Amino acid sequence: MQQYLDVALKAARNAATYILEESKKVRQVDYKGATDLVTQADRGSEQIILKLIREYFPDHNILTEESEGQVTESPIHWIIDPLDGTTNFVHGYPFYAISIAVHQEGIPVVGVIADVYHHHFYSAVTGKGAFRNGKPIYVSSTTDLNKSLLATGFPYLHDEKWAKNFEHMQKFTDITQGVRRAGAAAIDLAHVACGWIDGFWEVGLHPWDTAAGILLVEEAGGKVSKMDGNKFSIYNKEIVASNGHIHKDMIKILT
Repeated sequence: MQQYLDVALKAARNAATYILEESKKVRQVDYKGATDLVTQADRGSEQIILKLIREYFPDHNILTEESEGQVTESPIHWIIDPLDGTTNFVHGYPFYAISIAVHQEGIPVVGVIADVYHHHFYSAVTGKGAFRNGKPIYVSSTTDLNKSLLATGFPYLHDEKWAKNFEHMQKFTDITQGVRRAGAAAIDLAHVACGWIDGFWEVGLHPWDTAAGILLVEEAGGKVSKMDGNKFSIYNKEIVASNGHIHKDMIKILT
């Protein structure tokens, strides 16, 4: 696991350096959907990460957002978001991240999230705890939902689930101390893990959005589930992550 972590951290640092250099240039933006953006920074970051993983682990599976990745017979899967929060990046809003996870037979064993602009590198190995820049992090100790600070996000497709999430946001805003929206699920999960946010929920997600963050939250002492409280899989489209204390109360509102 240590070798997987070392490679993931090296890949994240190399890609973060590249993205910061790209942030100084004029952004060339392409559109995957009406509001779903992709830039050269997304593609370049992905290539940096893929090159390093293939150099060390040529036979491993790779699932990534911007390309076809790699399918093999290996039980090891690398799951990558080379730039989570592309819209933020395009607008110069300083909340965008790199997410790199290693799953073994479907179980997360290594997670790395790089908050690029703020130079925060989050990491976790199963059973070893969660860290930011090498120092241990833990979820918050907030026990009352009405004293909590939450975060959420919204999918690109403005459908019924998107509208329903506004209803959830209104309910939570009424009964908590606030709901924040960073625009990058990886950062939201990292913020739950380090105790800055007490709980997070979102719909319309993809595996690369959550594959690293869920391990961070759990290793920091938190809890992750689907919105109905059942076990979460990265292939689910919905997630609830919290410090554990307010989890049941969040589920009650969401169901």
